[in-house]
Amino acid sequence: AILGYKGLATYREQALLETDLLALPETLPIGREDARELAARLEAFPAEEREMLPPRALLTSVERFGATGNVQDVSTAARNVCESEGERLESELSIIRYVAWAIPSVGFIGTVRGIGDALGQAHRAVEGDITGVTASLGTAFNSTFIALMISIVLMFLIHQLQLMQERLVLDTERYVDHWFIRRLKS
Repeated sequence: AILGYKGLATYREQALLETDLLALPETLPIGREDARELAARLEAFPAEEREMLPPRALLTSVERFGATGNVQDVSTAARNVCESEGERLESELSIIRYVAWAIPSVGFIGTVRGIGDALGQAHRAVEGDITGVTASLGTAFNSTFIALMISIVLMFLIHQLQLMQERLVLDTERYVDHWFIRRLKS
């Protein structure tokens, strides 16, 4: 559920990059005097959208340009917002990675219990009844197999989510550069 939620949130943020958040003609140069109006446009977004990375990176860049008028400062500000977002997203995945790591451990605990149960029934095997031993061993190795399969699927999903999030951060940096920074006139 957490992976699905994070994936959907990342998808929605990525979809914002398909729009012109500044709502300006592409050829129109942006001067320092335009910063206040652009910031007001970005701040007028619904709260949920304003918290997403593309508008936050743009707003930070616009505010920095309004304050300094320095294009290099604007570029640095945008990069810093994107880098900190990338680090935040990475740290949020750590608990999910821990769970993916722990699942095989739980499977191995099931294996140990199954082998212990099989050894507890070894006296029956000596008497010729091996059904209890084989059933316990089947359970033991089945628990390991299932845990490993769940872990493999979970790790695949985690890597796909991480890929989406990394692309979002990089695409946002490019977006700010294309739609804002390269159009600045100092």
